[in-house]
Amino acid sequence: MPAERIAVLDDARGAAVVLMIIYHFFFDLNYFGFAPVDMQSLLFVLFQRIIGTSFVLIAGISLAISESRNREGYVHHAKRGLRLAAVAALITLATWAYPHEGFIQFGIIHMLALSTLIAPFFFRFGKLNIILGAAIVLLGFYASTMTTASHWLFWLGITYPGYYALDHYPMLPWFGVVLIGICVGQAVLARWKGREEKIRKSVVARAWHARALSFLGRNSLAIYLLHQPVLVGILLAFRSLFP
Repeated sequence: MPAERIAVLDDARGAAVVLMIIYHFFFDLNYFGFAPVDMQSLLFVLFQRIIGTSFVLIAGISLAISESRNREGYVHHAKRGLRLAAVAALITLATWAYPHEGFIQFGIIHMLALSTLIAPFFFRFGKLNIILGAAIVLLGFYASTMTTASHWLFWLGITYPGYYALDHYPMLPWFGVVLIGICVGQAVLARWKGREEKIRKSVVARAWHARALSFLGRNSLAIYLLHQPVLVGILLAFRSLFP
């Protein structure tokens, strides 16, 4: 599959990165006491959900596209999933060290790591993944209303009293969004078949802002890991210079 055909997907992921940085800027303003921002307001809750859904849906689409170019079988996805799992473990350790309260036990990278490991078993289901995905999303809404004394089900979405995390993306409902993304990706692949040249020409001449979005999309994981330390560093530096 020509690399140019992924440019639109990178653009979409890059746009989600920009929105993520904006959201976290307001989050940091509130968290570190620079300005009162109601992050639980409907506006910011919807904003966060839209950003998260965009990333997860794009991840599902990317899994389908990746599978279309796969020559290694399951090993291809296992390597990617384990790399993400290693990054997720580092995130847990880092947030446990600081700020500790609300450290990330199962955030979006954790969820994507596990999803990458198990999603290949669902590729064969094709359009049925829309139904499976919707069912998992609905099950996730139900699971979010439940609590348990067990401390081992939070990754599914069933939390225990007092559970708090700065980032929480349980498998229910988010793996359902991954499955929907896989279905969308497979549909896009079928539609693109035989139209490679037309698609290639449509992305040759790209404006600077499109190239910038594509760059952000290609490097979304690195930006995800680095943007918060940079934002916090800038805010704390500002506070020290202008107390």
